[in-house]
Amino acid sequence: MGEAPLSDITIIDFTQVRAGPWSTQILGKLGAEVIKIERPGTGARERQDEPKQAGFSATHLSRNRDKKSVVIDLKSDRGREIAHDLTRDADVVVENFGPGAMERLGLDYETLSADNPGLVFASIKGYGDEGPHSHKKGVDLIMQAEGGIMSVTGPEGGPPVKVGQAIGDIGAGLYNVIGILTALYNREQTGEGQKFSTDLFGAIVSFLEEYIPRYEMTGENPTPYGRRHQTTVPYEVAETEDGYVAFYPAGGEDDWERFATEVIGSEKLLEYDSREERMKNYMAIAAEIHPVLKEKTTDEWMDIFDGLNWPNGPLNEVSDVIEHPQAQALDYVKEFDHEEAGEITLHGHPLHFSDSESKFEAGAPKLGQHTEEVLETHLGIDAEEVETLREEDVVE
Repeated sequence: MGEAPLSDITIIDFTQVRAGPWSTQILGKLGAEVIKIERPGTGARERQDEPKQAGFSATHLSRNRDKKSVVIDLKSDRGREIAHDLTRDADVVVENFGPGAMERLGLDYETLSADNPGLVFASIKGYGDEGPHSHKKGVDLIMQAEGGIMSVTGPEGGPPVKVGQAIGDIGAGLYNVIGILTALYNREQTGEGQKFSTDLFGAIVSFLEEYIPRYEMTGENPTPYGRRHQTTVPYEVAETEDGYVAFYPAGGEDDWERFATEVIGSEKLLEYDSREERMKNYMAIAAEIHPVLKEKTTDEWMDIFDGLNWPNGPLNEVSDVIEHPQAQALDYVKEFDHEEAGEITLHGHPLHFSDSESKFEAGAPKLGQHTEEVLETHLGIDAEEVETLREEDVVE
């Protein structure tokens, strides 16, 4: 196995909370040196979240692995100068501050790229860099509402419901990784860096996907479908004797006939002989199939569906996922002995390469753990000068 794919890339990370740290953590796992710039005293905001273990928050531990923490006071002239100096030989800068913050700090793309034309500058915002809302701050819950995803999430006929995870943040973080890798590839071809931006609002809107043309075709706003899929019947999570099972009889007419007659034992269901008819008559179909599905356990139904080669699975809670054999086998959950926080279980990333390997070498850093190392390695500032900077409250 070769080195991690991005082992020659240095990233200066000005991000905090979720979207930015999520994306730079992925880049760190791919081998990039990620230097996280944090504010004195409290550090990035995700460090303050609860719960904590030995003073380390779960959110910080889960989003900041394989990074180096450098504390710089960006409110001071000398601090901004040091931050600027760190970007001169860097490959990527990532930021998700509020609108106009990097410009006020003198750390915007135009300023930094003047000294480093090959710099890739990635910006994550709530609404993006342009448009009538670009001046506004945006956070995930607001984006889920304004971006429309909440209107199609929740119980059928019920009120809108937030998606359980912050998908706007995570989606924008993933788009940010794609944009950075694309800009780095372009730099290899042209030698020039560029600014790239993405935003939570745009990520949410992109997740509407087929709902947008559906509205244009029908003139009707899509509504929530609860535990069932919006395009196919049957394709849902149904109650069993002891829990719930998710299942999908593959979608073909032969599979529908087999489901109706062999699994449910109902010739009556055969009258719904097209996908359109089944979507229109879901309630009648549900009245036939749900009582039968409650007659067996989840495991029994999974055995039946496995025998028919139909996709299926149980409704798991987080504790079940941690113990899931597939998650264990592919390191999607991983126990890690953090030098300060102790034993913790963390998520993995579904990234697998045949000729190189991603890394998970270090847990989330202590605040300012790498300040001296980074300033000496990247800027040639010796330990004595670092101590002077500490005494002046420029670094920590």
